[in-house]
Amino acid sequence: LHFLFWIFWSFDLGQSFSPTSCSTKNTGYMCNYNDCNFNDNADDFRLGYVTDVEGNLDYFLKFVERCRVLRVSSFQHNNNDDITSLQLDLVGHNSYFVYGGDAVDKGPGDIRLVRALVDLKQRYPDNVYLLVGNRDLNKLRFSAELSEEDMQRTLEDLPPPHWDPEAPSLKEFLTKKGHELSNGKIISVEEINTRANRLKYMLHHTLGCPHTFEFRRQELRILQQSTNKAITITDEEVVDSFIKEVQPGGSLFEYLHCANVAVVIGNTLFCHGAVDQRTMQFVPLPKTKFENPTSKPPPAAIVQSVEDWVDALNDYLQQGLHDYQQRPLWNADRTSRGGEALLALQNRSAMWGRSIISNCYSDGGCITTETAQQALSQIIIGREETITNPLDFEKICSDPKDPVVAQWLLSNGIQRVVVGHKPSGDCPAILSSCYTGVEIVSADTSFSDVSSDDNRGVAVSVVELVGSNPHDNHLCISGNLKNDQEFQSNFHRLHSKTQIDDNVGDTWVGRELPSNDWWVKAQTIQGSYCLTRGQGRKVEYRYIDQTELQ
Repeated sequence: LHFLFWIFWSFDLGQSFSPTSCSTKNTGYMCNYNDCNFNDNADDFRLGYVTDVEGNLDYFLKFVERCRVLRVSSFQHNNNDDITSLQLDLVGHNSYFVYGGDAVDKGPGDIRLVRALVDLKQRYPDNVYLLVGNRDLNKLRFSAELSEEDMQRTLEDLPPPHWDPEAPSLKEFLTKKGHELSNGKIISVEEINTRANRLKYMLHHTLGCPHTFEFRRQELRILQQSTNKAITITDEEVVDSFIKEVQPGGSLFEYLHCANVAVVIGNTLFCHGAVDQRTMQFVPLPKTKFENPTSKPPPAAIVQSVEDWVDALNDYLQQGLHDYQQRPLWNADRTSRGGEALLALQNRSAMWGRSIISNCYSDGGCITTETAQQALSQIIIGREETITNPLDFEKICSDPKDPVVAQWLLSNGIQRVVVGHKPSGDCPAILSSCYTGVEIVSADTSFSDVSSDDNRGVAVSVVELVGSNPHDNHLCISGNLKNDQEFQSNFHRLHSKTQIDDNVGDTWVGRELPSNDWWVKAQTIQGSYCLTRGQGRKVEYRYIDQTELQ
């Protein structure tokens, strides 16, 4: 049936590829380091992309240094020569930039990075697009959960996160913290039930970023430093900053206000998470609750057109932000708050596995693995309508090779999907267009080198689309791997809604080796190929030359 589907699809859509086009025979040419300059003139289309910077301003500046569509036009510094602000500009007449979401949490640059991105968007509204990630949307929780009203609730009324059964409750966290601080004295839970400790609990056990509180203290110190005199930032000032930044006028609120859930530029669809059979065409109800539903919630709409679907999701974002502005705090019985639908949108279990923001590709540094496919098959495929526990969806990765999804995308002129969210090793994980006709790019490199202090080390990746226009272009990835080897890889030209030109790009990269679990990840400028395999966040690397690869 799978084979017959491909025959029908190729005939129906006039594809220039076939099920055998991912054979190991190397029919394309091996690109050299300069091939990203293909048709490189002022009128060419060029798009730069980065995602999941997560407050690491140093990493973002390394990206800008290598990206050919962005430049820093000015810096402001304090007396210690720390950067307090920066202004970005687009380079080139026909340049675009997409930020893929998750701007905050893992570094001392949250506020400055977000301000720079918002300023860039406001000055280039038609060429710059910002996407919302889970780490951006989930901060809307702070207004209600750190309010004076919520501080008056008993600890027993505050449940642990519904999506993580292993996380402690706030009361359990405070009890443990009291024992750690006691030093032989009796410290009651009530004494340490402060806004600061509640925020530390949220960051550590519900948002996965235990160092963010101190990162914010560090950034506030940088922003307030006007003399050489040391500045003390109190816990309360840190809490106030987090709440301020998600209120109207705050940097993160303004980011969300000018951002999108998804965007289509030419033949490419950008979102933070994944497009799969559960998320495609699905628009959630505007009153979706941020909780584990007891049964599968119905959609607000199923939208056939990709363009209309993207518009509906972006309208959903703006409606949710308006709701948040109108009622940022809990109601009297703590059952509803403004923006709840946006908190649900970024939560897989609340969406019953249909979160375009938190569903994900990528496993073990690869775009997919046999292990990920087996988990998907065992947990979901064939039993989706009988699932009763929404937490089942937390255990799976989306299938980038799904022919049903590919057919829908291609029928709408989409030949490429670019996402972040799930770490993919030290450079983007990519599925070649030779598999389904749709190229899948997963570009979160936030765990490039877990042995380094910032989990990135020397690794940096630039994702660019290069071509004659937004509908006729090829993907180029470049940068430095975790071992500091420089890499650059070009992919096949995608054009005319369904056509693939394999005379452009490297035939090997983005493919899984036959009878093997190694994926070809990138080519170094010395000519060797980086191979990757793994499972979960365990990633292995291997380097071989072209002869051995063939």
